[in-house]
Amino acid sequence: MNNTLVKIKRKLLKTRDYIEIKFFRNNENKFLKIQLKWGLCNKLHCLFSACDIALKEGYSIIEPDFGWRKSIRFSDIYDIDYFNKVMSDYNNGKDLIIPKDKVLRNKYLDFLNFKIVYNKIDLYNYSEKELTKERELCEISSKSTKHRVLGALKLKPEYEKIVNDYLSNNLDIALQIRTESDWRNYAKVKKTFDKKELVLVELEDIMKMIAKVINSQNIFFTSGENHPEIIDYLEKLNYTVSYFYNPNLEYEINAAINFEICCNAKNFIGNSRSSYSTLVAYKRANILEKDNSFIYNYDNKLHLRIDKGLYGVAYEAINKKTIIV
Repeated sequence: MNNTLVKIKRKLLKTRDYIEIKFFRNNENKFLKIQLKWGLCNKLHCLFSACDIALKEGYSIIEPDFGWRKSIRFSDIYDIDYFNKVMSDYNNGKDLIIPKDKVLRNKYLDFLNFKIVYNKIDLYNYSEKELTKERELCEISSKSTKHRVLGALKLKPEYEKIVNDYLSNNLDIALQIRTESDWRNYAKVKKTFDKKELVLVELEDIMKMIAKVINSQNIFFTSGENHPEIIDYLEKLNYTVSYFYNPNLEYEINAAINFEICCNAKNFIGNSRSSYSTLVAYKRANILEKDNSFIYNYDNKLHLRIDKGLYGVAYEAINKKTIIV
């Protein structure tokens, strides 16, 4: 064998040894592929589950898709570098979510045990089971994956700036109004076992409740529909009104920006049956220490939540005192 072939063989052996060490002997090349479903906050609950599974199994997660009207990526909404930096503390210093572009660029490694693990677990049900455990104990663990992931979610800088601009006006009230057409349809079929609990509450009734409890005319609202009509009604009640919706942004980017504004307002008021309202209340109480969230869908009164955003049932939200452990 001539010298040239010997040199080539040595290089190939070195390459083989490098590949074996780099890709066969660790879990860094095992990627969990997941699919998130439904609206923004339901998708986030699915993400909590996926992160919990990935941390337990030693997987990385292929950056998941978000979006309501068109597909976008996690990094189109959130700061993925910040997320990975925070979560690396619980992941042996490694990134938890791998940008999709990075994964696609490395597809040529398929023959080197580049393994994609396709998730077969119902991520939303996984989250519901974890919630059930917390609800039975009236306790929320500060060490849970959900708690850590929620704390690691930070909007991209350009969207963070929008949130800060709204908050700079000393926002007293952030209100989620659930009177959209899809919510009205949901209210027709949703059964509650407590006659005092309502699923659909009209804006006129909500504002009467607010006026009795909170002395402020500065209000931010979020709603999926009918912004001009809502503004007109609130201004007639002499409120200084603000809202955010940019038609050039995907629907769930708008939702995420509104979510953070609601989380950081002085007071938040929502419907306990809305997963959006409940997760806002959860982040306010458990991450931001703003335990000042109300519901308007029980007994025609505004009630302070004492559940730290844990319960969807209205009576439980205002009667089951929850602690963080």
